[in-house]
Amino acid sequence: MNQTMRKLRWGLPVLAAGIAIAGCNGSAPAPTTSPPVAKTDAPEGSSADEAEDKTGHDHHATEAGEMKAHAHSTKLDFSSAPGTLPVGKPATWTLKISDAKSGAPSNDFEIVHDKLMHLIVVKKDLSWFNHIHPTFKGNGTFTVTTALPTAGDYKLYADYTPKGRAQEVPSHEFSAGATNAVAASLVPDKMQGPWMTKKVVAHPEGQPNAKGGATYEVALMPMPMPLVAGQDLMLHFQIRDAKGRPVKDLQPYLGAMGHCVILSSDTKSYLHSHPMEGGMEGGAKHDMSKMGDMKNMKHSAPPKSGGPDVMFHTTFPAAGLYKAWGQFMHKGQIITAPFVVNVGAAKAGAGKDAGKDAAHDESQPHSH
Repeated sequence: MNQTMRKLRWGLPVLAAGIAIAGCNGSAPAPTTSPPVAKTDAPEGSSADEAEDKTGHDHHATEAGEMKAHAHSTKLDFSSAPGTLPVGKPATWTLKISDAKSGAPSNDFEIVHDKLMHLIVVKKDLSWFNHIHPTFKGNGTFTVTTALPTAGDYKLYADYTPKGRAQEVPSHEFSAGATNAVAASLVPDKMQGPWMTKKVVAHPEGQPNAKGGATYEVALMPMPMPLVAGQDLMLHFQIRDAKGRPVKDLQPYLGAMGHCVILSSDTKSYLHSHPMEGGMEGGAKHDMSKMGDMKNMKHSAPPKSGGPDVMFHTTFPAAGLYKAWGQFMHKGQIITAPFVVNVGAAKAGAGKDAGKDAAHDESQPHSH
């Protein structure tokens, strides 16, 4: 273990969600003007900030089979102008949030990581990713003007928290241009020693295809390896410059030193994690034996700068391929680094205790 590793301090997610869409109730398909595929699902298993307030640990991802179906308290309706979404040209999206029972517009939302809504948009084959922030216009309505890079099928996840309620993440599927494009294959990234490493180009927020940004090397060390469903684990990112030198002056992005969004290959499982600065009680260092002591983590505001190491605590809900996008800010630009990991099935009788710790806690107010 090198000197940098010895100096690491653990990070704990302020917000983490493990979501399995199948079996969720309470959200009818949303009307849309964008053809031809259009449906809105209410994912299961999104996390509640209330749990973090009470326990210091708000991670709620668990095995999909253990997750119970819950109705969202709100529903999402999506429309766009123009109605037929163009490729490579801006369009204005309207997302209307209303009460699932009465249909009345939802007007009160919590600010979570500096925003009322985090909108994650991906191609269904996970070959493209964007994280944007619609503007709240009142009367339950958010709008954003954005562009899609290529033709194909897409999916969005609207991540928001109604005032006084739990986080909700309804999703919506839509298409742009021709829908007969060949889907990209999802292939796990190869380990290079303890790391997966790749070069990425920084970009302005919400513009992942922008050219001319600085090049960075981002490395990911999942711990422990091999990854197993239902187990607590860490995703340890290290951000370096184009020559491989550690970047030690990362800036906070949306109130945290990084963000990590994870989707399963079928897009039905969604996890969104944020690290929290501060070490374990008693100054514990980079020690996997302390994984079960995550509830004793200290909570503090992120520093004005940091790095090169940013860590996320999470649990994969089921075996399979997942794609994770780590996002960080440096010199006002966003560094988005995608990695594909393969998660194995838990052995019979293994990981039961971890699964119980991460399982959805019915004592916490939670609806999705």
